[in-house]
Amino acid sequence: MDILTDEHEREEAVRKWWHEHWKPIALGVAIALAGLVGVRQYQAYQLSESQKTAYEVYQIQTQLASRGVSALQEAQKFIDANNDIYGSLLALDMANVQIRAAKYEEAQKLVAFASKHGGDLLAPQCTILTARLQAQLGQYDDALSTLAALKSDAYKAEVAETKGDILIAKGDRKGAHDAYLDAINTLKAANLQISSVLQLKFDNVIEHGDTPAYKLVAEQAEQMVKSLESK
Repeated sequence: MDILTDEHEREEAVRKWWHEHWKPIALGVAIALAGLVGVRQYQAYQLSESQKTAYEVYQIQTQLASRGVSALQEAQKFIDANNDIYGSLLALDMANVQIRAAKYEEAQKLVAFASKHGGDLLAPQCTILTARLQAQLGQYDDALSTLAALKSDAYKAEVAETKGDILIAKGDRKGAHDAYLDAINTLKAANLQISSVLQLKFDNVIEHGDTPAYKLVAEQAEQMVKSLESK
């Protein structure tokens, strides 16, 4: 089983943030009024630079999506000059290109860059992706240790599902079962949707006495409908 099958899932949250924010930045964000003309001018300069940087990142992302590996050199020049959130976001796009090319060690370097310079926004995703890459390289114990370092409750379900992926790749079917079940129960408790991919993973390791994931999803949907009707 390819441990990177679902490495894009958490990335979608970051991509959503990026695509919601780059356009307002590029179009111009109102600068808070300042008392000194010099301060206003400096802020205006910073905004102008942010506009240029945001649009440049967007252009390179588009090239990576369409040209893949052939666009990596241009992207590398950008991240070499931008050790910040912009460079980090682009580094993750570059990592995905390298993953598709099965160059996992190169992808690891890019994820490490994003982890170092991306701040709190990207740290959880980078941890999860690092664990998946380690597992892809057969470093299962290292992958589990990396994953265990992510303590945020907001990522509890994602961590559990990733743990299941690592364990199934390691050959630990029982451990994978428990991890996938933990992910499902976490999502249910938070009234969040159980993805079709997670359903398939759990049903692939289902044990006697378990409720199939598709039935759990149906029960979840029924409960949501009842909750809405009662309001």
